[in-house]
Amino acid sequence: METRRFTDAEGREWEAFAADAIVAHGRVGAVLAFRPADGEPGEELRSTITFNSMAAAEFALRTMGDKELRRRLSLARMAVGGV
Repeated sequence: METRRFTDAEGREWEAFAADAIVAHGRVGAVLAFRPADGEPGEELRSTITFNSMAAAEFALRTMGDKELRRRLSLARMAVGGV
């Protein structure tokens, strides 16, 4: 599984990764997800960004900039009520 490490605006280190998911039309695909790099269990955040395949998700992770990852993490945190 492809992962990317980056630091959020507060200086906390995170990992971005592609998580298995059912996406459009009930197909198997992936979503962009985040977890703290320190390995705290149960803190996985899933974004609303979906991919039609794991290969597409891993390509996006390789090419996405840190600024975009921070923005997507912020949106995922807001969606679950955290800041």
